[in-house]
Amino acid sequence: METITLNNGVKCPVIGIGTFMLSPANAENSVREALKMGYSLVDTANAYVNERAVGRGMKASGVQREDIFLSTKLWPSEYENPNAVDETLERLGVDYVDLLYIHQPAGNWLAGYRQLEKAYKEGKAKAIGISNFEGKYIEALEKEWEIAPQFIQVKRTRITPRRSCASPWTSTASS
Repeated sequence: METITLNNGVKCPVIGIGTFMLSPANAENSVREALKMGYSLVDTANAYVNERAVGRGMKASGVQREDIFLSTKLWPSEYENPNAVDETLERLGVDYVDLLYIHQPAGNWLAGYRQLEKAYKEGKAKAIGISNFEGKYIEALEKEWEIAPQFIQVKRTRITPRRSCASPWTSTASS
């Protein structure tokens, strides 16, 4: 499986399964079967309301936790909840996630980012990232972070084509 190496040395698979818009039952089944087929990256989020099902699918797959790259995102309503990370881990049924994002630059997103930094220092997240951040938000975060994000997730579709996402952080592909 091809991977990229993040700026902290963590290797992240380049292909995985996302669980956006999947019902809990479909998320559980899809994660279980994807892991059995050899996928190793699973992406979910608080807002998808299927984290418990993702955790069940991981366990049912028979794949060891250390062989799964699990990412999830905190929703803006959770940015100021001091228990948000622990509650997320509990829903997923895991002790850590491989990548923890803040979902978008809304609400007190800097408080959310501080939660990610804390989770990273405590070993509850092996890498941290931002999702749906661009331009002025990245520039603002760059002035405030203690730990630079290891990942920037940007959605691109036919409707929202790729624009330049120049970044001072680099990753290298490997297999």
